[in-house]
Amino acid sequence: MIDFAKKDKKIVPEQIMEGVYNKIKTPYKHGAVLKFDKDMCDSPGVFNHKGKWYMSFIKIAYDVKNSGYDSHLATSSDLVNWQYLGKNLKRTGDGSWDCNQIAAYPIFVENDFNGNFSLQKVNGNYYFAYLGGALMGYETDPLSAGLCKFKDAENFDSYEKLPNPILSPSDLDAREGEKASVFKCNAFIDKEKTLGYKYVTVYNARGVERRESIYLAVSNDGEKWERYGKEPIIFDQTIDKSQRILGDGQIIKIDDLYVMVYFVYDGEKAFNTFACSYDLINWTKWQGKNLIESEFSWEDKFAHKPWIVVKDNIVYHYYCAVNSKGERFIALATSEKI
Repeated sequence: MIDFAKKDKKIVPEQIMEGVYNKIKTPYKHGAVLKFDKDMCDSPGVFNHKGKWYMSFIKIAYDVKNSGYDSHLATSSDLVNWQYLGKNLKRTGDGSWDCNQIAAYPIFVENDFNGNFSLQKVNGNYYFAYLGGALMGYETDPLSAGLCKFKDAENFDSYEKLPNPILSPSDLDAREGEKASVFKCNAFIDKEKTLGYKYVTVYNARGVERRESIYLAVSNDGEKWERYGKEPIIFDQTIDKSQRILGDGQIIKIDDLYVMVYFVYDGEKAFNTFACSYDLINWTKWQGKNLIESEFSWEDKFAHKPWIVVKDNIVYHYYCAVNSKGERFIALATSEKI
């Protein structure tokens, strides 16, 4: 484990934070863009691949005999209308470490705010990270992070899972706050090598206290990962520890600033917000209006789990909407009317 305790702290000025908010805010909500009659879907991850837009997402099965996560893919030409393609990562039920949970997320997506958000090749392949587990149920501990590499997003036969987890709660260097489960990884290519490594991931994990925080890990080859630091970088700072989950971080680069959008669940509501950093270690949390929060009846329970892309200077903010009818689906908000 690498220790960053001796690094100098840096605070992002309030004026800069306000500028970031104004740049990424998405006040125009469009409702559901991916929804199924019988299935609940979750965790959007949008990327450009070979000139087409894709969304990786997961479906949640609560059936007693078949409960757990599966991973799916959809495509779009305009980022608004989405066509379902199929299940790209399947549970095997064969007793392996990930046989009954497999929730995939795109990684190594080009993340410059002014870029094209395309999948980038690493080691001659494209990659998804995924959370996996052997037990059925909703996020049943222990869950670990794995990797899947592939040649083409739509060719599901080209998908190849690495045999072992890259980050697991049973690892010898796992911190106390991640010894129950490791969840979503958002890995990216850090051209500046700010931490001294080419590849960086943020990921959320939980410990025995059942609270989730966001941590750092680093890699030089994209497949072997090492934890960075002894403490989380985004964690609960309230006295009563009411913020139970801080997770699903996505890193976007705006000039020399790292911007992380993530969600907060405080035990009652769930919403999307952001934090900023110059060094990936010290993060300044936004204290103003939430980026996304519940406003309408169709999202009256939760509006959370962010993913942002930018096209033609319009910000597209995808998120998971949950309502009191029991519906869970992917919704969209944009920075301009479309």
